[in-house]
Amino acid sequence: MKTVRSISMVRGAGAGRWAGLLAVLLLGLLASPAQALLVTINLGWGYNQNEEGNSLDPYHLKVGSIIQVVMFDSPTVSPPGTDADDNFDIMGNNPSNPDGLSDTTVYDPQSAPEGHVIAYSTSVQEAEYLDENGNVWWNVYVEFTIVGPYDALYLRVFETTQFSDGIPDASYWGLSDVVYGTNLIGTWPVGIVDNVAATNQNYFEVIPEPGVMALMALGGIGLLAGARRRRNRLKKGGGADRL
Repeated sequence: MKTVRSISMVRGAGAGRWAGLLAVLLLGLLASPAQALLVTINLGWGYNQNEEGNSLDPYHLKVGSIIQVVMFDSPTVSPPGTDADDNFDIMGNNPSNPDGLSDTTVYDPQSAPEGHVIAYSTSVQEAEYLDENGNVWWNVYVEFTIVGPYDALYLRVFETTQFSDGIPDASYWGLSDVVYGTNLIGTWPVGIVDNVAATNQNYFEVIPEPGVMALMALGGIGLLAGARRRRNRLKKGGGADRL
């Protein structure tokens, strides 16, 4: 009741002045940018695996293989599981199973566990340099900002370079260890995250973007309308000589 009385007194004494101050404060809050976490991360794999030199093959990766940076808030959300069911939504089933996989379930590679977000996506790039031990680093340096209370990240990698819309694709995939940070707001530099082996193989499928579907639908409508107009002109003109 005390609070209600004091507000009433303020309103009675100078409602216009206080209303103006509140409006200025609200405008300031709206104008100020949301606090975001700036993540700088060095994604790379160091290889010196065989007699011929360095190769991505032992990790079922290649140039162009998909990398996803997934983030979550560790105090409230559990780390990722190890199975496909723990990490991806189910899209359906591939009964034809041309690749002979033991699990014919089809998963969505663009999904994530509850509370996890795919904060950044990129791909394995060509090797850039040798380290002091003569190892080749297939390096991807990325920097991105994300809004939210995230203090943990890990990598998800796929052998494939792209997924086909509406077609189940078999791909190896794997997870890195979770890297934990302390800066929820500000800059979080993450060191090299390497040796992410794609040890699991499952079917994955993506749904075409709604915008693409809309364009396809509009294109179809345009073709139908054009065909109808041509037919009408032929009927009115009495033949193709009018075209």
